[in-house]
Amino acid sequence: MRMIIRFLKTAYDVFPIFNRPMAVCAVLSAAVIPFLYKYKDISLSLLVMFAVILVMVCIVLRSKKAAIISILFLAVCASAVNEFLTVNDLEALDGKVLNADFVATADSYDTGKVCKTSVYCLGSDVLPKKIKLSFYYFFDEKIKCGDTFNASVKLSSLEGSDYKMYNFGNSIYIDCKLLKINQRYSNNVFFEKIGDIRRYMIKTLSDRFPDDISSILIALNCGERKYLSDEFYNKVLICGVMHIMVVSGLHISIIIGSVFTFFEKIYYNKYLKCFISLILIFMICAVCGFTLSVIRAGVMFLFFVLSPLFMRKNDSLNSLGSAVVLILFLMPFSVYSVSFQLSAVATLAVVWISPYYCNLIISKLMIENRIARSIISVFTVSICALIFTAPITIGVFGTFAVLSPIAFMLITFPVTFALEFNTIALIMSAIKGISFLSDSLFWVAGVCARYIKYIIDNLGVLDFLLIKADLTASIIFLFLIIGMIAGMYLHKYYLKLLRRNFVSEVKNRGRNL
Repeated sequence: MRMIIRFLKTAYDVFPIFNRPMAVCAVLSAAVIPFLYKYKDISLSLLVMFAVILVMVCIVLRSKKAAIISILFLAVCASAVNEFLTVNDLEALDGKVLNADFVATADSYDTGKVCKTSVYCLGSDVLPKKIKLSFYYFFDEKIKCGDTFNASVKLSSLEGSDYKMYNFGNSIYIDCKLLKINQRYSNNVFFEKIGDIRRYMIKTLSDRFPDDISSILIALNCGERKYLSDEFYNKVLICGVMHIMVVSGLHISIIIGSVFTFFEKIYYNKYLKCFISLILIFMICAVCGFTLSVIRAGVMFLFFVLSPLFMRKNDSLNSLGSAVVLILFLMPFSVYSVSFQLSAVATLAVVWISPYYCNLIISKLMIENRIARSIISVFTVSICALIFTAPITIGVFGTFAVLSPIAFMLITFPVTFALEFNTIALIMSAIKGISFLSDSLFWVAGVCARYIKYIIDNLGVLDFLLIKADLTASIIFLFLIIGMIAGMYLHKYYLKLLRRNFVSEVKNRGRNL
């Protein structure tokens, strides 16, 4: 028994998991939701069993951190069980025709065979209020973001495991065929303004640049991939840089970081900084359609900007864990969203693993040059992100993009400049009196977009480097990830032992003196 306790203490000393309680809670929550869904018929009983076990663990450990993790973990589990009940209720409506009030959250678009858009339910005797629905219809009817209307719809349960879980991941639990619009109401002001902003950005960029350049800038600023040509989109996939070509945490960090730098040079106030950040994060999320990857990044930045108000030091790993836990509590099925998985895992690699290995390489090679340090940093980040996201991309797409680190390193800085200059130019262009000042900024953004297109066009022809992979490759990458994490902690523990021995030696020599 003593040996077991000693082993556990040593293991905890090497891998201090409770030092990042929110990260631990996020991992446990993400793992338990698919388990509960697999056994959803007895999910309520499993929830009670988890509660009993965690109470016993908290009594034995007598740790505040363990209690916090347990409470949050149980809250996510309870939210998931409640969501399962909602899904069961909705699936029972298969084939039912009803009337309800809706508000469109995006402009409808024609795929060639069917028109599609997304809506929220505002009022219905059957559907839960504020539930998100995907509309499709076959007649000529233009629906704009912010339109509020009463419509007749036919509901049908989602079929097919891949299609079903993809929609579940985006909080859509039932198909909705629009039969006819019965009555239109006054527009929803919030969604209408968001739609106006998106249309302004798309129209402005489309008018100023050729289609191949404007589509890149629209993807960077609005998160709209549909304007990219099929040929260019395939090249982006071959290069493995789709996470850079659409709005993500990287883009939010660039925009907010630039605003922070500007205000800190003029006047610094933590309350003003927090207020501006809240507005910016909300507006970016709204303009990008509240996609899960953007919400994750936005929530993470909220923790970052709010921590100084509470006199707390910000921790990137705990902030990421907090963002994941909050999203899983509000939208449990987001764990099935591929974009959310890639966003969370890539961010985990960037904020947790890559800084350690980057510093290790720089210290071992004794590199002092700032440019060389920047190149190594970008390359290390891209390699770590590629390795950590590989099991997901292989599992979902069956491919592995070897070119990703090179492409990432070549276009990261141009993407940064294109996004910064394009954002400022769009704002200035909308202000009468100074709109002429935006011309030079748009020119810089256009040059950067042309460079990005040049790199992707030339690297994207190397399609033989988009390797097909299977489950075996995913398992190999999982072991590689575990090895990287274990290696980092073991090296840190080794350095800790060296420091302990050094301190002990100094104390002994002090006593001898």
